[in-house]
Amino acid sequence: MASHICRVSAVASLASLARSARSRAARPVVHQTRAPFATRASASPEPAPDSETMSNDFGTFNKAASSSAAERNKVPIAEAFAPRLRACAPTGGVVVELACGTGQHCAHLSRELPDFVFVPTDLDDTAFDAVRHHVGTSPNVRAPIVVDACDAQWSERVKRVIESDKSVEGDKEKSVAAVLVVNMTHIAPWSATLGALAGAALIARRGGLLFVYGPFKRDGEHTSEGNAVFDESLRRQNDEWGYRDIEAVIAEAEKVGFERAEIVQMPANNFALAMTRS
Repeated sequence: MASHICRVSAVASLASLARSARSRAARPVVHQTRAPFATRASASPEPAPDSETMSNDFGTFNKAASSSAAERNKVPIAEAFAPRLRACAPTGGVVVELACGTGQHCAHLSRELPDFVFVPTDLDDTAFDAVRHHVGTSPNVRAPIVVDACDAQWSERVKRVIESDKSVEGDKEKSVAAVLVVNMTHIAPWSATLGALAGAALIARRGGLLFVYGPFKRDGEHTSEGNAVFDESLRRQNDEWGYRDIEAVIAEAEKVGFERAEIVQMPANNFALAMTRS
């Protein structure tokens, strides 16, 4: 993908919920990606799947659990993420994913980017069987590990895991080229977003990529009526959840050492934020 403390597993929460600046002058340029499917407004940031599609989702969790939202958005995410990662790290490196959920993004991206090593992480190991199922025998994906983005030491733990990986040789290959965060910021406390940014700055190499995907507000305003409805439903469920202002996320990322913010408009009223480590 919860507790009110630091629930970071994005996919699990979305599956259940899908059912029920700064100034404008300083605003980063928004880029529109090529959408491989039609987009439409929805009470959820992702179009709600039918009941048959949802039958194998987290609501009925099993070892082969899948997220319908992840299945829909993995291609547009890859189309936005892959070229930016290659531009930042043309010779490869490690990609750390926070809030990996069922592992579908990691599985898809690892096949699209075979020169990179992927390390999936999540708040707990509830979905790790599903991660292993989706990843299969991909040689460039490491075993999932438990990481709490609110823990100030999470980056050190991940770093130790990477450094102990005997299958990867060389300092360059073991350095973190990117930190990927998909659908976490709106279904976790603000402290989890701050922790994710701070840890990403500590673990990413200079010039490394920070890539955060999800639904956001722009300058404090929702970008669609459906997003406003979904945001309200999130806040009713947990008062620490809710859509974040993307300009506020950029400001916090700049404080810890990221720069060159690029906002990419994505399907279904979502955005991707890409920044590089200074």
